[in-house]
Amino acid sequence: MQTRPVLTTTRELAGRATVSGAVLVVIGGLPGAGKTTLLRRLLAQEQPGVAGFDSEQVTTRLRDAGVRVPYRLLRPVVHVRHRWRVLRGIGGAVPVVVLTDPWTRAAWRAVVLRAARRAGRSVRLVLIDAPPELARSGQTARGRMISARRMHRHTELWARLLQTGTSCDGAGGVVSAVVVDREEAGRLTLAEILGRPAA
Repeated sequence: MQTRPVLTTTRELAGRATVSGAVLVVIGGLPGAGKTTLLRRLLAQEQPGVAGFDSEQVTTRLRDAGVRVPYRLLRPVVHVRHRWRVLRGIGGAVPVVVLTDPWTRAAWRAVVLRAARRAGRSVRLVLIDAPPELARSGQTARGRMISARRMHRHTELWARLLQTGTSCDGAGGVVSAVVVDREEAGRLTLAEILGRPAA
């Protein structure tokens, strides 16, 4: 029995063809949009063969190891370590890899999509379209604010991505992309994202 369609108040950008084989799911959105929250909820569904990658995991491990420098100084280390983990995970044997990323940097998108293609993974995008002010409140809630300048840049790139970068014509292995708001993201299941029957 197929799951119900993924509904959005904005727009679905491609069909929900069933995915088989290795998959990369990218959860994109502005910093504070709710990407980590969605990832945690998907992982809590405890489906076998799923690995999640989020930069906050790296931050937590460093803090648990006793690193106490301000996050603005820690950020470069976190990003390098996180990206190394992501590429290693994409190239690994886990059937479903779920990555959270702002998805606003074209160069990094190209690296990720190239790695997925080499690993034989199809790609599904889940883009959480939260207004900048709502994303800012999310940053406050998690206790990690980014500068106004960086946030403005992310916002500009995000708007550009939604306008031009969500085509799902198979390029780069992307088979579908869906745009949701935060409320809709809170209802998504991994089975829906993958177009698979509910467990």
